[in-house]
Amino acid sequence: MRILCCLSVMVVGCGVDAPPSVAFTSPAPGSSFSRDQLGSSGYLVADVGVKLDIGGDVARVAVTAGDATLGDVDAQGALTAEVHASGAATLTATAYDDGGAVLATSTVEINIGDPQVADCHAWLDLYKLDYSAGPANLGVADPITVKLPLNGMAYRYSGSTDQRKTLYGDCALMQSLAEAAPIWRSHDIGEIIDIGIYNYRCIDQTKTPPNCSMSQHAYAKAIDLAELVTGDGTHYSVLKDWVIDTSGDTCTAATENAKDAFLHQVICELKKADVWNIVLTPNYNSDHRNHFHVDLTKGSDFIKRTTGEPALLDD
Repeated sequence: MRILCCLSVMVVGCGVDAPPSVAFTSPAPGSSFSRDQLGSSGYLVADVGVKLDIGGDVARVAVTAGDATLGDVDAQGALTAEVHASGAATLTATAYDDGGAVLATSTVEINIGDPQVADCHAWLDLYKLDYSAGPANLGVADPITVKLPLNGMAYRYSGSTDQRKTLYGDCALMQSLAEAAPIWRSHDIGEIIDIGIYNYRCIDQTKTPPNCSMSQHAYAKAIDLAELVTGDGTHYSVLKDWVIDTSGDTCTAATENAKDAFLHQVICELKKADVWNIVLTPNYNSDHRNHFHVDLTKGSDFIKRTTGEPALLDD
């Protein structure tokens, strides 16, 4: 599609000899938007109406927000852009010629905020999850049962040949899995093989609850992830494919092969996105050799690397 300045609503009396130019007429600088829509990628997004004043002879105009590509405007210079990152965002419009050379650019600063919701259930509603409250279980403050798939993701219990039909846990964990889904989907992951969520127990399983430091599994705020399965049926197994890092921290250590690199990339992206507070990998200790333990421990924020066999942490 070629865009001539004559097709732009905001340009009057232009000719094809006009120099290429592009400028935002909408959104206005400093405009604020809320991430209250479920985007096609699985992220909660703000729908931002973009309108450009385009001058000269250009082949196409693309709009980006940081490193994220939002799409090309139409012949009228319009685009409804889905922006998912919270905070200040810089939208950039870039005009190109037929050969892909940059002809002109323009930027506008806007703000993307989280929606104001009443409770965790309202977050699940924004993600359009099909869920019901309960059943009640000891330790679980806000029990939820979600019908699967969850934001496009299937789950299967390790050792089972059949996918789960539902997933049970605290509402906060269900919200975190909804947040994780678009990151998994961006890597063509369509199925998660897990080793469970709810187990009313101590971290030190030689002790008896509740007179102990309780595991986040006791509150249904943790899940153990054993394998990631991509659309072509490839399994990325924590047990078989993760190579334990002997130096550096988990997210900067060198990887050994493609599957090891894939597992490192995905789990580190999820931690960087603050989906979970604690992430334990096989680097932590031998009890985690076959899974990633992820949980929502209040006040914690780390992905743990071992130096030998450390003191007990949640597993």
